[in-house]
Order: sequence, then C-alpha cells, then structure tokens
Amino acid sequence: MLTTTYVSQFVHSVIKKVWLEDIKKDYDNLSLLKESSLQNAFYFHLRRRLGEDFLEENHLKIYPEFKLGENRADLAVVAIDPHSTEEYLKDCVTEVISVIEMKYKGRYAREHSFDNDVLKVLSYINTKTDNTMYYLAFIREMYFHPDEVTNWVSEEQGVKAKGSLTEMYSYGDSENDHMVWGIKEY
Repeated sequence: MLTTTYVSQFVHSVIKKVWLEDIKKDYDNLSLLKESSLQNAFYFHLRRRLGEDFLEENHLKIYPEFKLGENRADLAVVAIDPHSTEEYLKDCVTEVISVIEMKYKGRYAREHSFDNDVLKVLSYINTKTDNTMYYLAFIREMYFHPDEVTNWVSEEQGVKAKGSLTEMYSYGDSENDHMVWGIKEY
C-alpha cells in the first residue's frame, strides 16, 4: 500500500486527465446526454485509468451518490478497511480521498443550479477535518465571448478553499465555435 499523500496526488492527476481527455472526447463524440451520462462516463474512465490493481492495492473504492453529512456527492473515491467487521459498508470507509460534484446543463439552465453545487462543495470544505480533495465538474452548453468568462468559484471562495478545490469546466467559445475545456485549481 502506497502513502496516502501519493495516492491522493495520483488520484488528483487522474481526475484531471479524465476531464481534459476522456470526458472531452466523449462530449465531442456525442456520447454524453445530460448529467447522468456525464456521471457514468466519469466513473468508468476514472476506474479504468486508476486500474483495478491500484484500486485493490490501496483499498480504494469509487462510489456514486456517496453520503456526506446531509448531502450526497455525485462521486467519491474512498479508502476502506478491507478487514472491517462493520455491518454497513459506509462504516468501513477510513478516508475520503476525492469528492466530485458534476453538473451538465444547456444554455437555458439557470445559474443557481451551478451555484448550488459550488455552495454544497464549499460546505464540505468548511467542515472537513482531513485531506480530501474536492472537484466541481461543470459542462455548460452556452456560448460566451472569451473575455466574458468567469469561473463559478469566486476569488473569495477560492481563497477559503485553497489547496482543497479544483474547478473543471467546459463552455462554448462564441469566437471559435467550439467547447473550451479547462481546469482551475484553488
């Protein structure tokens, strides 16, 4: 079993690669239809890229709809105690490595649906006591002029989340008529 720091950093690098390569490719190939297919694709690619051996050696599991407090995260990478005698699987979790909230909306979607996920993730960060990394993965099928684009996380929120939050985004570039895929780490 590798160190927790190495595992966390490796998972972090794979999550970013999944976004910039696999999800972008799936989107370009018209393989994503709304949020549930985004979540399923992310799970598939993350598990494939991490590999069964890495997951097994480090006692990692990837769970959709993982309960955190009163909310459910779209996707979580967790470490479990494989020797636990707990009756309920959730009680076997020893560490939450990564939490990913996803949103895929068309151009007519209201901004509050994205803002709500930002607030949800920030609430996780405000109550965290460990080294969990948090991610926002947002596809917005709306076209913008490049100088109009702002991130979903404000500068003030980014300062509070420093070292814990990565925003992965995609939007339409009205100048070049294509989707832009990016990442901003706080």
